[in-house]
Amino acid sequence: MRRSFVCIYALTWQILALLMCSTILAQDSERGFIIADIKLAVTNSEAQRKLTESLTYPSSLDKLIELSQGDNLKMIFTIQDKATKSGIQPHQSLLVLSSHQTGSQIPILVKVRETGKARAELYLKSPTTRNLFSGNYSLNLIIGTFSHDNPINYHIGTVKIDIPKTYSAPVKYGPKPEIHHIFNPDQKLPPTFLSYSFVVIVLTPWLFLIGAWIHLGVNVSFLTSELETLPAIIGFLGTLSAIEILFYNYWTHLNIFQTLSWLSGLSALAFFLGQKALSDVQEWRLKGLR
Repeated sequence: MRRSFVCIYALTWQILALLMCSTILAQDSERGFIIADIKLAVTNSEAQRKLTESLTYPSSLDKLIELSQGDNLKMIFTIQDKATKSGIQPHQSLLVLSSHQTGSQIPILVKVRETGKARAELYLKSPTTRNLFSGNYSLNLIIGTFSHDNPINYHIGTVKIDIPKTYSAPVKYGPKPEIHHIFNPDQKLPPTFLSYSFVVIVLTPWLFLIGAWIHLGVNVSFLTSELETLPAIIGFLGTLSAIEILFYNYWTHLNIFQTLSWLSGLSALAFFLGQKALSDVQEWRLKGLR
């Protein structure tokens, strides 16, 4: 008797557990979401309101949503869990414009935050509307997510678009006009006579120097007795002449790097030879040869 009572008691608890599990699974399988706080607005190119409507899901708008060139259609809503009324962020959400005449579809991206607040916008000058023509379009909101069942295909209403045939949406991405580069003309060299004039001006002090030497009388007879000093003096004067020739070559065909490499070597040589030549000149003065 006791054993039969225990079996009946255990069987009853198993039946209750199965019923509870079935209820929980049924609730999970029917987990869905709803759309709330739907607001629709249309503004023209001057930011003036042409239409403002509020909808309650799943009802649709009875009157036409009229859009013309430069109008902006804006829609905001909230996606909520059907049971908890908390906001959710679905994996896919978009508005679709379907033409009644051609059957073509224009998708419009819907931006949804983690709180479930969503926003969509259609601007009749954006590249998205490049394929739109005048006519009636069905406006549908499509939402789906892996975490909830029963995806939504919500018919919001009918949109009437009136765009002139001559209207074409501006091309945002495309070839740009050709850029014509204007280069400055080559620098003109000064006249030849002007260059020769400056050469004469530069050489004039040497003429005055030679004339002064001739007038004062240059004593060069002692050089024959001081032959050991001649190499330093001749080398110093030759180095200075080589530097002048280097500057001329830089003006005609050498670049700055080639010129600097030659100038560094000649400058060092001129320094040592000049120091030796000046020392010899000082010795001449001490000996009374000058």
